[in-house]
Amino acid sequence: MTDALKRISKTKDQAFQDRCTYYMYQKATAVFAESTPDADDLLLAKALWSNKVSMQDIAKIVVTNSTIGAALDASNEVSENDIEYAIVTSGAFHQLALAYKSAGLIGA
Repeated sequence: MTDALKRISKTKDQAFQDRCTYYMYQKATAVFAESTPDADDLLLAKALWSNKVSMQDIAKIVVTNSTIGAALDASNEVSENDIEYAIVTSGAFHQLALAYKSAGLIGA
């Protein structure tokens, strides 16, 4: 069963935010290196490097990953591999880009 309080609490943990942010910067670097990056991903990458993305928002999008959420619900530590996978491979970066764009926080 989902434990919303554990998940929200984890998003406020500075060390967890730092871990998530590290992989967001890794993904942003990869976006900049693409010859034709997704426009929304590029906007988020620029905002990230300009310090316009909330570290807690980054952590919030990461805890929505099913594997990470289940680990938190069970009071287990979240692995680096799971955080990296959620952001780089599973699409958390893109999901946050869409959320920020929809909220008017990034855009042309």
